[in-house]
Amino acid sequence: MTINTGLINKHLKKITSSRHFAKSKISCDLLCYLTEASLEGKNPKEFTIGVELFGKKYDENEKQDSNIRVYIHNVRKKLKDYYDAEGSKDPVIFVVEKGKYRVRFDSPKDHRKPVRYVFLVPFLISLAALIAISYLFVQQRTQNNNPWEDLPVWQSFAENEKPTLLVLGDYFVFSGELPTGNTGVYRDFSINSEVEYEHLLDKNPDLVFSLSKSHLTYLSKMAAFCQSHIYKVFAQTGAEIHVKLSSDLQPDDLKNNNIIFVGNYKNMGLFENIVNDINFSFGVGSASRQLIFSNDPCAEIYQPTNNNTKETDYALVINTKGYTGNRFLLFLSTQDIGNISVVNQLTKPDYLRSFINEKSKQLDTESFKALYQVEGINKTDLSFELVKVE
Repeated sequence: MTINTGLINKHLKKITSSRHFAKSKISCDLLCYLTEASLEGKNPKEFTIGVELFGKKYDENEKQDSNIRVYIHNVRKKLKDYYDAEGSKDPVIFVVEKGKYRVRFDSPKDHRKPVRYVFLVPFLISLAALIAISYLFVQQRTQNNNPWEDLPVWQSFAENEKPTLLVLGDYFVFSGELPTGNTGVYRDFSINSEVEYEHLLDKNPDLVFSLSKSHLTYLSKMAAFCQSHIYKVFAQTGAEIHVKLSSDLQPDDLKNNNIIFVGNYKNMGLFENIVNDINFSFGVGSASRQLIFSNDPCAEIYQPTNNNTKETDYALVINTKGYTGNRFLLFLSTQDIGNISVVNQLTKPDYLRSFINEKSKQLDTESFKALYQVEGINKTDLSFELVKVE
């Protein structure tokens, strides 16, 4: 865009007065310095910034200052937060490019969100499964042959006036240089959101120069298998269902839809607050942290395991009321095998009928939690056992 100095200075003042910058004198001073230098066509170095802005004195051999890099990183983060909030409609966008120390002044049209890409294989599998299912059950739908008619878990979704959204838990990845020397994506099991990624950079500021957020994401095989089974149920009930990734889910979706979530305990996203508000008589933990908490400090903790011979997973099903007369049905596990097995069983009318009849005295079909132990090899379950229901 054509640089309008008056407009730039006007919005610089607005940015530094915002709640994102106002309490950080270093970030304000640094952004003002970089803006002025950029308008003058300069491209300052770390050494220059340290001397001219912060009055530092360096040894003759010092040409870099890691503190300056941290300050720059903080400015980038504050700018992102500013434009995500009060600056969302500004006619000019200040950008400090990674690895550079000058400001670029963009037009909003330069920052239209790119199309979100995901690894396509799971969706291709799901699409093929959906086509096959639709073909096989089209006659059943027209004849109202509904085996779920007297089974409230699925029928409550079919009869609810709100549409149903199947949310598939996708995984957070970030970009960086691979051991091969090429650029690719990393998956760190302990980092499952942008917030946790930012915490990583805060603790390790040098990683700012080797890692970056990626527009990619990915789904495990669990998503394709479970989506196929759930779509089969909805084909039989005659109800509509739509699919969305958990990373794309918005708070309004939780009000306007019935929700079926299939994912990992670690990538619950917006559902984490819902789960935290539920009382459990047991807990579920991994090797690194606890995933499901109980109010009872003496509650038994179930911990999944995975070795070369066998996987043991603890899959949790939560059926509960939503916020606006809608329904939530959550399938959670730490490994693919847990959700694959549980969704497979609970989408069989005979199993669900026996489950409800057997537990009828202690089961409120409108709201219940069921914990299953699943054992198997390579995503194939060898045993399936109900451990807890409440």
